[in-house]
Amino acid sequence: MQPDHAPASAPEPRSHPHLVRWLVGAVVLVVLAGAGTITYLWSHSGARAVPTSVAIERFHQHGGTNSSDPGAGPAPGVYRYVGAGTEAISVPPKSQSEGPGIPGTVTSRPGGCFEFKLDYSDFHWQRWDYCVRNGALVSPARAGYYNWNFVAFSVDDTSTFACHPEITTVSARIVAGTVSPVTCTGSNNHLSTGTVLMRGTSTQVRTAGIEVGHRKYGSVEVTERVTFSGGQTGSNVTETWFSVESGLPLRGTWHTEVSTPSPVGISTLDARGHFVLASVTPLQ
Repeated sequence: MQPDHAPASAPEPRSHPHLVRWLVGAVVLVVLAGAGTITYLWSHSGARAVPTSVAIERFHQHGGTNSSDPGAGPAPGVYRYVGAGTEAISVPPKSQSEGPGIPGTVTSRPGGCFEFKLDYSDFHWQRWDYCVRNGALVSPARAGYYNWNFVAFSVDDTSTFACHPEITTVSARIVAGTVSPVTCTGSNNHLSTGTVLMRGTSTQVRTAGIEVGHRKYGSVEVTERVTFSGGQTGSNVTETWFSVESGLPLRGTWHTEVSTPSPVGISTLDARGHFVLASVTPLQ
């Protein structure tokens, strides 16, 4: 027996192509916005030049004007240097710049010694200890600092080196071609690399007059070539002109290549730059 009316079939679901396209577009926009934000933060999370005022404030905080041995080395204070440089690491891949202002801080220390620190940026500084011994400028220690901001996290490390014997940077009697050994032992904090050995030579190349502020100063060019082994491997080459009167660096260039173990493989730093003294008058 057939029913008078066949049951109506269920309505087919209606598609909403406009809604689907809208949702897909919204997802794409969110992804692009997120990627754009990360890219912006990544590119704007690099190093910045250190203002001279900040360097002066740090100078006073660390007792820079308290000299127990005035007259040994350059006058304490913050010197104005200009320069530029680049730093790049392979893992994770990132680069950052230095300068154009590079404050150089001289802090007096007991026993005819002084510290010389260059703030290449707020993410990178280098410091050398110097002492005047029997008319010669020697260096017993040095340190360096790097910071890398990866947006979600940052990594910073301070390396310190003690040198035995002390490096004769500028001898009492300057003779072109004089070579001194460089033998230093270092460690890192916060990176756990283990002991790092630095070995090489420091050579007094030549003397010349270097102009600073329309006046020439007697200086000696010193080239240091070292290699790293142990916890880190690589090399560093610096060419620095030192004042023969005070020991203050007047200008210089440098190039570092260092490989460091990391949880995601070996990360290699390639960094290079230059600096030039703008004024021999320190600021305090």
